[in-house]
Amino acid sequence: MEKDTKETELSQTVEISTSTAIQIALCVALMFVIITGNSFVVAAYFSNYRIRTGTYTFLVSLAISDLLVGCVSLPLWMYIILQNIQRGTLNTIFLSFDIFSALASIFHLTTVSLERWLSISRPFFYETLSTLHYSLIICGVWISAFAIAAVRPALDNTASSNPHRIYTPFLLLVGYVGPGILICIVNYSIFKVARKLIANLPNCTLQDSEESTQIRTNINKQRRIALTLAFVTAMFLVSWLSFFTISTIAVFCTYCVPFEKMTNFLIFAKWLQYCNSGMNPMVYAFRDAEMRKTFVRLLGPCRRVLESRGRRIAPAIIASLTEGSVASPGDHEKTRKQESQL
Repeated sequence: MEKDTKETELSQTVEISTSTAIQIALCVALMFVIITGNSFVVAAYFSNYRIRTGTYTFLVSLAISDLLVGCVSLPLWMYIILQNIQRGTLNTIFLSFDIFSALASIFHLTTVSLERWLSISRPFFYETLSTLHYSLIICGVWISAFAIAAVRPALDNTASSNPHRIYTPFLLLVGYVGPGILICIVNYSIFKVARKLIANLPNCTLQDSEESTQIRTNINKQRRIALTLAFVTAMFLVSWLSFFTISTIAVFCTYCVPFEKMTNFLIFAKWLQYCNSGMNPMVYAFRDAEMRKTFVRLLGPCRRVLESRGRRIAPAIIASLTEGSVASPGDHEKTRKQESQL
């Protein structure tokens, strides 16, 4: 009996260590994707003057919020999960910072969609927007996210029995339902306006006038940007759905969510949430031509280094293979003599 018990405990320990190693490997890989991809977005913005526009300014600010997720939130979450920390100062700091970075990312997506809607549906008003307006909006996004997240530490010291009954639904409304509905309405309006503008342009004008051709090109560009934003929004809704659903249900019905039995699912929901911060730069690279060109140019020095190393290493490998595979006539004679002696 004692031997069987020891073997069972040993097998459980091996299983736990294996799952922990896999979890750590996935988190480290996700951290690498988030940090690398969003760093490229920031570097592309500062290296290419053509994308230093209002829209890309919002996208760079969004990339910075995603960088905070990869550099701070994800490592803290991984440490808390491995150490099984459920209360304390570190857990409170993690939850507050996690809410801050998440809301900053969500608010940036909302402002980008609204900015695109103004550019295509209210072009004259859009032209009056200056750098100061964009700076004030970005500051407002960060301050709003910080103000909402700053409330979270105070909930642990309140005298109320369950203060999360108000705070969690508020987060659901402000951070998921409200932005999701607003972004969907705005994107639909962008597609509708773009289709209407293209339909109102006469065919002869489209063929003969260079100005009308430029207008149509600009409209198609705005529609492509709207498609990119719609795809990013869809990823956001899918990535955050499970986390917000579980969090809201757990506040109002504690027994409905057995945390001990759903540990793996909860970890998957949180990991899916963090994946959203790694997918945004990938979407920009494949959907936006100017950003894609900038990425390729930034990868140029790295590619040249790898190619130069390959050119130096390849001849040595070929020479070694050639020396090992080609035998001299003297070697053949020695082999024949050895065979005759045998």
